[in-house]
Amino acid sequence: MIRAFWEKLDTRQRLFVSVGAGLALLLLLFEFAWSPYRESAAKARRSIVANRASLAEMIRLDDLFSRQDAKLSEIRKTLAGRRANFTLFSYLDQKAVAAGVKGRIRQMQSVAGAKTSSLEETIVDVKLDKLTMKQLAEFLFYVEAPGEMVRIKRLQVTRMKESPEYLSVSLLVASYQPASPGGP
Repeated sequence: MIRAFWEKLDTRQRLFVSVGAGLALLLLLFEFAWSPYRESAAKARRSIVANRASLAEMIRLDDLFSRQDAKLSEIRKTLAGRRANFTLFSYLDQKAVAAGVKGRIRQMQSVAGAKTSSLEETIVDVKLDKLTMKQLAEFLFYVEAPGEMVRIKRLQVTRMKESPEYLSVSLLVASYQPASPGGP
């Protein structure tokens, strides 16, 4: 049937049909082979770019995690070397005696700190009145001790209204201790 149709056509008609069939074949190849290939290649390039960004973020987070893990290990090591009966209240009391400002303490109050599964932060709010600048400097020198994992989180100093030569001081002192069982 197709052969009979082909033989009925003259040379010019055969040329048109051949060119038309060739164009149809090229169109089909473009639509079903080349176009999907280009789309999948573009999609693969976008995926590679996104995956590279994800990999860079993962590398950055791994580095951050490694540094935090090293800091946590250092804290645990320091805490293991600290005396067993360490409390921040008694530590601050001893340092106030050493600095000669124990009688100047108006208030020492425990404040809630951050907790993790292995560590908890202990914070004490200390308020002192009628301190000289020298007494304050000496007390701060005694209090902050990286070897004991004790640091000053916040310090607020104001001149006393009644006696401008003296200072009123409020400070938050923080330390870490192993988390108590049954914590978060």
